[in-house]
Amino acid sequence: MINCDNQFIDEKMSVKSTNKLADHMVYYGGLLTIIFYLCFLIIAWILFPNPASPLDHWLSDLGRYEVPIDGNPVWRFIDGSYKLYSELGINSIPNLGAIFYNIGCIFTGIMMMVFFIGLMKIENSEIKRIKIITNIFTLLGIIGGIFLILIGIFAEDGIFLIVNEQLAYPVHHTATLIFFLILLIIKGVAGYWALKLNLNRFITIFSWLIIIFDLIVVFTGNNYALIEWLSVLTSLALVGIIALGIRVKFLRL
Repeated sequence: MINCDNQFIDEKMSVKSTNKLADHMVYYGGLLTIIFYLCFLIIAWILFPNPASPLDHWLSDLGRYEVPIDGNPVWRFIDGSYKLYSELGINSIPNLGAIFYNIGCIFTGIMMMVFFIGLMKIENSEIKRIKIITNIFTLLGIIGGIFLILIGIFAEDGIFLIVNEQLAYPVHHTATLIFFLILLIIKGVAGYWALKLNLNRFITIFSWLIIIFDLIVVFTGNNYALIEWLSVLTSLALVGIIALGIRVKFLRL
């Protein structure tokens, strides 16, 4: 009879980091993912010409090249649905911070891919199940990074300072929903993956708790600005605690 408890312990004990460069990719890639996004977000927020808060502005609003001249939100809830300010006949003014937010998304997407590629080296040559989970986790992260880059390239109303809402918005909206769907799956996998690697249990608990934000975004079509902010910020926090957890576990300080 196989002792399942001992098998589980042996499986966790045998997981190892096979590459010091990969450890650095995870740690510094994760760190730069957080730094790039937050720094460019803050710059874009400061340069945004209108008052904006997470209660009435989606993150993508900060990446719009044109915003309403009346100083009110980009999207207005009227008669049971959201309407774009331009649909109401309101004129626009340029948003100088847009390019910073969009470049931030692109840089963050690149660092996100670096982070997840590094995770691929956290493996065990004998335990196929852990290798499969790690590879799935990595693939999801790379795809997520690609869609975040697309969000940066295709803003809500244009492509790199070229305002063309009819072309850009459908791509942006689709890429955004796919990105949050991928985040949802990543967090589900992350909790199980962290458990198998015997990382701090907080990572697993946190991963599974914050899935709620992505569920709301995906199944409501991203109708709540504050939930979008919470989803993104808690996702950055997850990247940070995974990077730190890997750093501590494999003693690469």
